[in-house]
Amino acid sequence: MTIHFGESLRRLRKEKNLTQEQLAARLNVSFQTISNWERDESWPDLSMLPVLADFFGVRTDDLLGMDRAENERKIVELLDYFNTNASLRIGQWEEHKAQLAALLKDNPGDYRLWTLHFGLLTSLCPEDTAESMRARLPGILSVYEMILEHCTNDALRMEVKDNLSHVYGRITGLDPEGSAAEAAALEKIVSELPGLLQSREYVSTHHLKPRATVCRNSIIETLRALDGMICNLISGVAEDGSDWHMIGLPFFYATLALLRAAFPDGDYGKCINSVLGNWQHIAYGHARAGNYDKAFEALQTLIALSLQYDALPQTSTHTSPMFAGHIYEKEDHGESCAAQTRKFLDEAHAWSAYYPWPEAFKADPRFAALRKTL
Repeated sequence: MTIHFGESLRRLRKEKNLTQEQLAARLNVSFQTISNWERDESWPDLSMLPVLADFFGVRTDDLLGMDRAENERKIVELLDYFNTNASLRIGQWEEHKAQLAALLKDNPGDYRLWTLHFGLLTSLCPEDTAESMRARLPGILSVYEMILEHCTNDALRMEVKDNLSHVYGRITGLDPEGSAAEAAALEKIVSELPGLLQSREYVSTHHLKPRATVCRNSIIETLRALDGMICNLISGVAEDGSDWHMIGLPFFYATLALLRAAFPDGDYGKCINSVLGNWQHIAYGHARAGNYDKAFEALQTLIALSLQYDALPQTSTHTSPMFAGHIYEKEDHGESCAAQTRKFLDEAHAWSAYYPWPEAFKADPRFAALRKTL
């Protein structure tokens, strides 16, 4: 954080109606010393800071001109921005790199910032290869080891373990025959993570109040995690090289059935991305299989749900029985659901190169017509 000692000393001296000479006499230092301090050409000895703070009746932070509240605001603002903009996790963060670097320089002991930095270091891009990721590993592991050695916040420690596991997981996926070392490292990390019944989401439902609110939040988080688990299950089933979208169609429908059972009123709230993601997979799977009618039905549902969610107020309330009365804030992903759906249709999302729409499907007049509804 920026220190403005000279400016603060000059302001405090003037508030006491003292000249530099008078202040020097009170502190038993030379007039030139005071002058140098106020011009930030030199600083007092550390032992002098409590004396100065006591003399002026202020905190040491105030004397140094450090605005902790403003500094914290900047940190939280940056953390919130990255946490609510998933696209920044896949390399699109250059414009914010300087801001993060500046905050890290001023707050080298803030492991929230180091964890964010690590999350960006371990961001995965479609272009990544096993070799390119191995080349990044020394820098990644250096930060990882530093955080684990010094950070005492268990949640942050678990977050960096999770991020590193994604790196090792990608390497082993891209190079299954030559990644024994990464596979062993991945298994070690996973073995150190807490089990589901020791997770924050589960344990909190036993002990924290208000219990109904805590349980609802935890159930929502569990549903979101379950969606990810099912996608990973599909990937595992399709490890023989099969088209996982086509194989996964029954799984995607089953996931949506679970979400509809939890939210029969269609008030999906924070689970909306899981719902929209599954409809995307269904549309793409049917298109790949040549079932264009079903694919277009899925796209129509996807668009309707996107527009419906975008129309909700920022602060909304659930009506479905399990969550009735539960208030939630819509998540800000930097763009509307409709905009994200447009990217999906336009093949402008990060993974388009791997999952393009069939050319015959895009040539169908219904494809262009649906695009115009967004």
